[in-house]
Amino acid sequence: MVQKTVFIAAAVLGLALGAAGCNRQEPASEVREDVAEAQQDANEEVADQQSDAVASADGSIDDRAEADYDVAIAKADGDRKVAEEACEALSGDAQENCKKQAEEQYDAAKTQAQAQLDAARTGAGATTAPDMTTPSTDSTGAVTDPATAPPTGN
Repeated sequence: MVQKTVFIAAAVLGLALGAAGCNRQEPASEVREDVAEAQQDANEEVADQQSDAVASADGSIDDRAEADYDVAIAKADGDRKVAEEACEALSGDAQENCKKQAEEQYDAAKTQAQAQLDAARTGAGATTAPDMTTPSTDSTGAVTDPATAPPTGN
């Protein structure tokens, strides 16, 4: 029974110490190294996605939009990781708030990328018919009525 109590106490102490270390400040030199490594990883991931995007440039509009989305997500993810590493220079609540802000910026970038992808998909499938009800002017300035104009052969 005593052994079980000691084990539980040790486990609780370990969890408490581990939780206390979550928002501890790292030395500036370690933060610089971590930020540089995260930036390098982010640059490589974005470059990979850009390479894929260039390869899909001959594809459909939808393929291009998805490639642009992948690049935007890779950039947002890299920016988040770099920001989170930079947050390690702070401690306590400041570090926690910094990481929360990095996550919020990441979420906003993802939302924007998704909106751009959705807009591209909507625009890719949509075609607009010419307005056949509103008169317009031709190159000489004469008013033309599209409803009575002869077909153009297009």
